[in-house]
Amino acid sequence: MENRNNQIAGKTMAAKIADRIRDDIICRNIPPGSRITVKEIAGRYGVSSMPVREAFNMLGGEQLLRLNPYRGATVMAVTSDLVVQLNDIQSALESLLVELCLQKGYSNELLNQMEDVNQQIARSGEREQCIALNTEFHTLEYSPCKNHMAYHLFQRTIQHLYAIHRYYPAEGERVQEMVQEHQQIIQCLRKRDVVSAIAITKLHSKRQVVLEESYPN
Repeated sequence: MENRNNQIAGKTMAAKIADRIRDDIICRNIPPGSRITVKEIAGRYGVSSMPVREAFNMLGGEQLLRLNPYRGATVMAVTSDLVVQLNDIQSALESLLVELCLQKGYSNELLNQMEDVNQQIARSGEREQCIALNTEFHTLEYSPCKNHMAYHLFQRTIQHLYAIHRYYPAEGERVQEMVQEHQQIIQCLRKRDVVSAIAITKLHSKRQVVLEESYPN
């Protein structure tokens, strides 16, 4: 949980509230079909109404809430189809970002940081820590383009997927595959091999899809 707290430390209040609502929706503390209001959520989390309204708008864009003018919002179900769509978007963004970042170039220091995070993933036996480290790896990977719009879209989508994978995690075998794919990505970045880097990135992104049977009925 410490990794999670460190990751959101610099976020706005609205983003932090969106994280909490998102988690509650994904783990079904707030069931699909529920009607929620700004006042209700503000009271539940002990915050003012303004950041809650902003959080509702964020989650509406993620298709987790259907906004009802003057009547709060309706909670949408997290489905395998939604996760597949998120991964499609993420795959496209990451393919673009890896190409843009290679154009800018990677420092040895940054690549060494990525190596270190990947080694931590390989050693980690704790589910949430592994997921947080994977998010950190890709945030570092695309940080050369952190001022690009694609990077900000990537960060929004990866937070959504981060929350989903916390409750529907990959098996241990998949974690080892992920570590190997990360290592291949780093090797391509060191060689400035754009074509191979994009190909491995696409494969890596597609393998993140959570299977339909992972979701409760």
